[in-house]
Amino acid sequence: MTDISVHVHSFSLRYHLRYRDISNYDVFSYFQDMKNRGFTGVNVSANGTNYRDLCGTSDSHFAAVQESARQLGLALELDTSDTRFENMSKMIEVAAACGADTLRTYTKYSGELSDIIEWTIRDLRLIAPVAEKHGVMVVLENHEDFTGPVLAHILGAVDHPMIRALYDYGNSQMVGEDPLVALQAMAPFISRVHAKDHVLLQSPDGPVVQGVPFGSGRLPLKEITRTLYEAGVRRFCYENVWSYTAPIKCAIDALPSTPCFTWDDPSRYLRGDTLQPVDAIAQEKIAFDLGLQAFWNVLEDCGYRIQKKQ
Repeated sequence: MTDISVHVHSFSLRYHLRYRDISNYDVFSYFQDMKNRGFTGVNVSANGTNYRDLCGTSDSHFAAVQESARQLGLALELDTSDTRFENMSKMIEVAAACGADTLRTYTKYSGELSDIIEWTIRDLRLIAPVAEKHGVMVVLENHEDFTGPVLAHILGAVDHPMIRALYDYGNSQMVGEDPLVALQAMAPFISRVHAKDHVLLQSPDGPVVQGVPFGSGRLPLKEITRTLYEAGVRRFCYENVWSYTAPIKCAIDALPSTPCFTWDDPSRYLRGDTLQPVDAIAQEKIAFDLGLQAFWNVLEDCGYRIQKKQ
């Protein structure tokens, strides 16, 4: 069997949603648009006091979101950050109210790594019964912080079926770890993924990981995708990260020598937040469409068949 489901992340069209007074695009437009494009699920960033791309904070809005996804036949995931119990318990309830089956998170702690690991394990152990009660899987992302082995250690210590991993195709680069090395360590725990593409370059602010349209970067996209499938992953989420940047958090001379750590042309440096809103919206749409075609091509080359429910 080669059946998979395909989700899309709201970060892919973040400027459409941020500048919705210009784009006339909201969470409901996003759902309909993504249904029309052939996706079987949608992921929505609900970070911040106003829940960002969810576009509302009321119980009635959550009910409307759930009904829209249900009518369109779309599975739903939400994103938050900060593993602390206060945030996670609230956001699990929001996810359940919206009909989401998954809530992504990552740590917001700073300090010694050993302490951050301990605090994150504590938080996830506390939240596991809440996740189970509401039927919402919590997935911890390797989000510019933990290496694959560290994240695997955390999830092994938590040891709960409702607390799993989200593997990001490129986030391990920020901590100087090859994506395939991170994947090998995390594989037993992965239930969700973010499929995107990156390059490394020297920016005016120093060395960074630069998000580029899917298929135009240096990540080994087909190898990662096939390895994830072999590890049991059946839900793949497309994330357009055009114009996203993140600093490299390790010494440059400690970076691996694998091809995805080859330095790229500095002229590719771009931060969408510096663009005028109308330009950010227009360029984001172009990058989304280019990357999406490359994403479909990767899935076709791998021989996968898209199924509605996974």
